[in-house]
Amino acid sequence: MTDLTIVMYHYVRPLSASEFPNIKGLELKGFERQLDFLEENYSIVTTKQVIDAVIEGKTLPVNACWLTFDDGYKDHFKYVLPELLKRNLHGGFFPPRVAIEENKVIDVNSIQHILSCASDVKVLRDKLNEACLSYNISTDILNSYYKEYGMPNRFDDADTIYIKRLLQHVLPEDIRNSITSKLFKEYVGISDLEFSNKLYMNLYEVRQLVNSGMYVGSHGSSHYWLNKISLEKQRYDIKRSLEFLEEVGSPTKQWVMCYPYGSYNDDTLSLLRELGAAVGITTEVRKAIISKDNPFTLPRMDTNDFPQ
Repeated sequence: MTDLTIVMYHYVRPLSASEFPNIKGLELKGFERQLDFLEENYSIVTTKQVIDAVIEGKTLPVNACWLTFDDGYKDHFKYVLPELLKRNLHGGFFPPRVAIEENKVIDVNSIQHILSCASDVKVLRDKLNEACLSYNISTDILNSYYKEYGMPNRFDDADTIYIKRLLQHVLPEDIRNSITSKLFKEYVGISDLEFSNKLYMNLYEVRQLVNSGMYVGSHGSSHYWLNKISLEKQRYDIKRSLEFLEEVGSPTKQWVMCYPYGSYNDDTLSLLRELGAAVGITTEVRKAIISKDNPFTLPRMDTNDFPQ
């Protein structure tokens, strides 16, 4: 039985001194302290070691730990890469294609920053509901949405989850995009292009990750909830992400899929087999057991599950 602890990271920066100090991220000093802890208590492994363990049955070291970084943030090039190189550590990085190649702000980040700039989440919820009413979405439907989706989790309260889910996938795509755009303009107040350039790596920086020995894998093209879209739309999205991997010099044989939002379905798993993936990683919270777990649905721990 081979245990593997996969740690998931998103924002890593000098948070309190940043432009958006209320975003839910990891302070850079906390990241450094956490790496101290992980190096002391785990064996940090490479993506290749994980793939070899899955494909060839090679043994991982005791207390194996794989560091993974989602969403292609500038943080990962500016802060994470130098720290990993200084310690001779490896990480797997998973940027969505549209954020890097097209300077598009993925909806999850627009929503997170709207929330970080909102002083009162209940007021924001009410504004969202008012906007929905303007699109003839009735109060009864909104109440049913709140009952279904307003379920707190270990990081967010019910109102926050309700806002996130409506703007991520519940509302029709054109409506949610329009509402998100208006709320982003009101609360964040900068253009999408300016925001994208600040938030995400560019192509050169992603290539530098690869050239520095890091792994860059698929996080989809448009950061969809893959289990909410059709088989053909999934196929197109994943293929576009593989074209992006080729563009930055990352392998497209025995590659790794990091599911946006941790979402997938049977169609997704079939596509990964068809397209030659080796590993898929989710947001299920526990250690992975390589000898037992489906290699396409490996669980991950969150940075908040470890001392900082």
